[in-house]
Amino acid sequence: MAMELTHVRFARDLKDRLSIEDEAAYYAGAIYPDSRYMTRIDRNLTHAGSSPQDPFAGGLSDFEKGWATHLFYDHHAHPLYVQFSPWPEEKAQPGNQVWQFISAAKVVEDMQSYKAMDGDVDMMLNIDFLERPNSEDPTVMSAYAQIQKTLYQQQPTIEHYLEFWLALSPNKQVIDGVMGYVREILTNDPIRKEIEQIYRRVRSSVVSKV
Repeated sequence: MAMELTHVRFARDLKDRLSIEDEAAYYAGAIYPDSRYMTRIDRNLTHAGSSPQDPFAGGLSDFEKGWATHLFYDHHAHPLYVQFSPWPEEKAQPGNQVWQFISAAKVVEDMQSYKAMDGDVDMMLNIDFLERPNSEDPTVMSAYAQIQKTLYQQQPTIEHYLEFWLALSPNKQVIDGVMGYVREILTNDPIRKEIEQIYRRVRSSVVSKV
């Protein structure tokens, strides 16, 4: 997953093209898929199967358009994250070193998104899940919304991201590994600048789509 503010940034950039009327539903849709980390439902229910993949497809609700922007970004960004792994031939598996490094790249990208949005993150601070496509527990979805609000109520630091990730995963050793890679990337200007280009490259892919 990209981090959620990056997904909201991408959704915001596409908003006018998608003729969004209900922005609250749209932004909720943009971060909905990764709620599976808290609800523990199967990934196919939020990222594959009948999940909306194309935000420009007809007949989608505003929530579904947001949902589709999330999957569009994931699909186009993932191979770019992999390029920056020190182990490009090794497959990312939950918790392994490749997964940790790619996750760290996404955290750095999210920090860049916060700066690019100049702190204009009210849509994240007001997130609410009135729609729960897979009949998720509303209490769990509320908790998922709350960790977003807590993370972005200020410019997030590594410590804030650490708390966020620990809310999603009980494996502190793995999450500490992710944050270690975050620190490494932040002190490596060439890689940090390459990660900054990921968003622009995915964003440019929309131009060819429309």
